[in-house]
Amino acid sequence: MQDKYPLNQFEKILRFMNKSLLLVLSALVPLSVADEVKLKDGTVYKDCTVEVETPESISVMVVVSGGIKESKTIKRELIETITKASPAELAAAKIDKNYAKPETMNTKELEAALEELDAVIKKNPQGEVHDAAVKARATIVVLLEEKKLVEGAKAAQEAKEAAEVTVRTKYDHEAGKLLKRFKALNTARKPYQAMAVYDRLRQNYPGSAALAEAYPDAVRISAQVNRTLDVLIAAKEKSLERERQVLSQEEEKRRGNAKLTQEQRTALLDAFQKKQVALRERENQLTEVHRAHRKKVRERGDRWFEPTAGSLEAMRDIKLVASTDAERLKNQEKETGAGSAALKKAWELCDEKKFDEAEEVLADIRSAQVPREYYEELRETVRVGLQEQRARERAERAEAARKIREDRDKKRQQEREAAKAKKKK
Repeated sequence: MQDKYPLNQFEKILRFMNKSLLLVLSALVPLSVADEVKLKDGTVYKDCTVEVETPESISVMVVVSGGIKESKTIKRELIETITKASPAELAAAKIDKNYAKPETMNTKELEAALEELDAVIKKNPQGEVHDAAVKARATIVVLLEEKKLVEGAKAAQEAKEAAEVTVRTKYDHEAGKLLKRFKALNTARKPYQAMAVYDRLRQNYPGSAALAEAYPDAVRISAQVNRTLDVLIAAKEKSLERERQVLSQEEEKRRGNAKLTQEQRTALLDAFQKKQVALRERENQLTEVHRAHRKKVRERGDRWFEPTAGSLEAMRDIKLVASTDAERLKNQEKETGAGSAALKKAWELCDEKKFDEAEEVLADIRSAQVPREYYEELRETVRVGLQEQRARERAERAEAARKIREDRDKKRQQEREAAKAKKKK
């Protein structure tokens, strides 16, 4: 049986997990994900999970639109075949799934994956598991080489940029790097990550030109995410309600069918309870994954995160952030980059020795909420410049006063000498 393994909710979840959590999740995912059920009317459910089987029907978990899983109950009389994967196929499929998106891994994760796959290949010298591991390894080797080349070039570029950064340009330079990251994520259509970067830009570089440039896109993205979450939450709630209704209807039929034997009633009750437990465990598992991810997000100081696919709690949590930011960004005054402009103007005034005017501009910098670390040296330059300027002014005033005294004394001396000369005559 050949499986393509389409993107499901757990693969989306793994994008946000480190390698250790990835392995934990892999252990939690049911190994029957490669089941296939074919109906007599031609309908085929591929890559589904056969959860419960009774003499009359089976319960399967299938992936519907949006990555949301839905439970379906199918009567035996409608089924043509049920095909389950072999242990080797499951192991190979697990490798395909775990390394389906190696491009999302960083260098360390790729190196760790390479070691793991080498161990699998050594343990399985031939067969489906061996072939899957070799295929995944070949992709990872290429990506690892590319990553190292890209990271080397990036490090060289960053070193070059760092050498060109001065105390005057540090604020805009650092804000500009976040702006570049924000634009890249926006282009890649990753709104949650883009808004997390905008949040850092807003918190760390208020008043920057980069923040002003990112602002219009942030307004649009936050509003769009807010609307999208409304749709996703409604769809998830509807899906859960539909699953619960199906279970309730099945239970009502069981209770109302007087023809059932005690053995049949017991079997159906057992199937009903298993479905309830499976539904509850699925939602609890998604909630646990979301909370673990949310904890990591908060530890690094972020508010925005991409919700765990299928987790209602995750969608509701990020909805609070999205609705708050969408409203605030919509109603606030437009970002103008006043901090960057004031910093530039103040330094230019210092170059022109206009320290009094530069001191006035410092007030604008503070009003723009530029962090003190980015204008501390400017403030010191203005302070020293004003001291020297005032010292020069005092010296000039003293020199002018001395000259006035000298001129006055000289004039008096001349007057006395003229008076003496007049008396002698």
